[in-house]
Amino acid sequence: MNTKVAAPFALQSKRTAGLAAVIAIASTVFLLGDAGVRAGVLATVAVGSVLAISTAIRRYRPDDSRCWWALFGASVVFMFGVSLRSDPSALTHSLPLLPDLFTLTGYALVGYALSRWIRDRKSIDDITPLVDAGLIFLGTLFLSWLLFISPALESSRSSASTVVNGVYPAIDAALITLTTYLLFSSKPRTAALQWALVALIATLVGDVSYAFAATTDEAPSSGLLDGIYLFAYLSLAMAALDPSMRTVSQQQTPAPAHSNRRVVFVVMLLVVCATVPLLGSAVSTGDLVVRSLLLASILVGAFLRGERALTRVQIGKENAKYAAAHDVLTGLPNRTMLDAEFARHERSPSPERTCILFVDLDDFKMVNDSYGHRVGDELIVAASRRIRAAVGAADSVIRYAGDEFVVVTRRDRLGAEALARNIIDRMNEPFQLSAATAYVTASVGIADADRLHDAIREADTAMYHAKSLGAARYAFFDESLRARATSAIETTTALRGAIRRGELEVYYQPIVETASRKTVVYEALLRWNRHGRVSTPNEFIPIAESTGLIKEIGEWVLRTAISDLVTLRADGQDVTMSVNVSPMQLRDDSLPIVVGGLLDAYGVSGADLALEITESVLIDDMGTAKNVLDRLAAMGVLIVLDDFGIGYSSLNRLRAMPIALLKIDKSFVHEIGHSESDTQLIRAIVAMASALPVKTVAEGVETEEQAAIIESLECRFAQGFLFGRPAPIAHWLLESADRR
Repeated sequence: MNTKVAAPFALQSKRTAGLAAVIAIASTVFLLGDAGVRAGVLATVAVGSVLAISTAIRRYRPDDSRCWWALFGASVVFMFGVSLRSDPSALTHSLPLLPDLFTLTGYALVGYALSRWIRDRKSIDDITPLVDAGLIFLGTLFLSWLLFISPALESSRSSASTVVNGVYPAIDAALITLTTYLLFSSKPRTAALQWALVALIATLVGDVSYAFAATTDEAPSSGLLDGIYLFAYLSLAMAALDPSMRTVSQQQTPAPAHSNRRVVFVVMLLVVCATVPLLGSAVSTGDLVVRSLLLASILVGAFLRGERALTRVQIGKENAKYAAAHDVLTGLPNRTMLDAEFARHERSPSPERTCILFVDLDDFKMVNDSYGHRVGDELIVAASRRIRAAVGAADSVIRYAGDEFVVVTRRDRLGAEALARNIIDRMNEPFQLSAATAYVTASVGIADADRLHDAIREADTAMYHAKSLGAARYAFFDESLRARATSAIETTTALRGAIRRGELEVYYQPIVETASRKTVVYEALLRWNRHGRVSTPNEFIPIAESTGLIKEIGEWVLRTAISDLVTLRADGQDVTMSVNVSPMQLRDDSLPIVVGGLLDAYGVSGADLALEITESVLIDDMGTAKNVLDRLAAMGVLIVLDDFGIGYSSLNRLRAMPIALLKIDKSFVHEIGHSESDTQLIRAIVAMASALPVKTVAEGVETEEQAAIIESLECRFAQGFLFGRPAPIAHWLLESADRR
């Protein structure tokens, strides 16, 4: 996270106030003193600035310390260069360019620091500022040649040093360009960079003054020049001592896109246009050649810069187009490419039909929930590679959604089925993931419809059919699946208005005490009476769950069952009510609110209601389900685990849930009296339930022999056709009246 820093000119700390005092004192002494005093003040400030940079690096420990040490080195060599340049008598005739050697070394170190900062920020356009700086350098050098270098060469004082003095402003302009880019390419503005920019601008002013001094007898006073460099050193020290110096190389928040670079090019264009006429004022052929070369370099550089900008725009468009059409995680084409890939295969001269293979990973959710989304992403990537390796070079693999993939191929039915088997075989191999070794299979549906969307729908239907047959299966869409799909659509449409049309009914089946055969609970069982045919929940509840209708239907069943419980009690029956709850309902946090509202509305306590859940709830979404069940149990509602023994719930999960009663599946009860193992299994379940402790109900009791064995095994409650078949409430009210 970038640190916001104060504006560089705001006196917001003792440090800033102290530095301001030093600046004021140094400036006063400098302005009032003679040449010797000014030289002493400049030397003192220069040495102090160098020490300040070193101290700041050790104090703040920036990540980019190499850049700041480079600026430290630059300030040292600049100090020597300025001192030698201000006292030419100290130089020997054999070393006239020694000050320039120091100065150019300092410029190289500053350029290194700025370029590295630009690279470390990982800017999307990290090379462009270097190109811009080069163009600014050429443009400024052109002006320097016209204004300083060329006139100096014609004077009697011409020397290599005067030529180099004319180059310094161009170097300053290039460095100012890089610093400006760093400062304005992000926000908030970094105070350290603001001070560095001030130092470079002061240096530019001083270098222009020196270059001017080489071409005219009206040179500025040495005091003024020393004052300019004094201000530059003080600004550099302020840059190093500001705490924001730690964040210069860090990635920054990009600033809003402005037309700064367009302004740069407009200025350059105006400069070039203004200087073109000056070509005709050349004093010699060599002067004309140099001016022409510089101008040509500027024009070529500007052209290349424009071409590069256009190329980057084109590349950006292509990258955006690619990113929009491909999955970020796997690199495969995404579903937006389906139409194009299907059309490409349709144009193939091959005589086979275009087939769609819909691939879905079995048990992916279990891996994702157990090890987290990062490992789940690893599995998706590994699965995509296996699918890509299983298909042919001409086939298309598309990530459709989540753990679903679509393969578009041109094959006959036998070839498509062979490809499906190849994909399934490759998926059967273990996946070596970072957290664990996972075993995940795949189900594949195949279809060859003429239209893409029909083929996708049919392949998806075939895939679900294959999944219903077991893991690692494939199925080809045929007319039987079409009829089943059509029936499902019709069922969904009809189910939407079933409550309003009064087609849904609630039947009740008694649960009795094994010892007394007295009915103590009625289980509410939903039925759909459609066109005179009564359907059981297995035929339409899965459709209600997949379409979201289960919430409305579930609330209606709860309301009806609780209302009928009140009716049964008014009839004199001392019973409670048990209602089945869908796993989808348990994922809804509002279920306890709905139940509480119904109990209050009918004046029934929570202990008079039991909610039956299946073992799949303990596996699929235990966290959410436990939260909902705990809230229901806190209201006194009894939680019943239905069909116990045929699922995969562990004792640990069973113990974690607020289960009050287990219903032993009827498949075990059916064989007692004939199978000793089933009898022992029921005995073990009853013993385990007693240890938890929870009560048990034996389902599917149909004979007196079964009832006797159940009672002998100390199973307290039983349910089955022996005690009564599911029937409407009117039946049980009539039977109660007959007994009375």
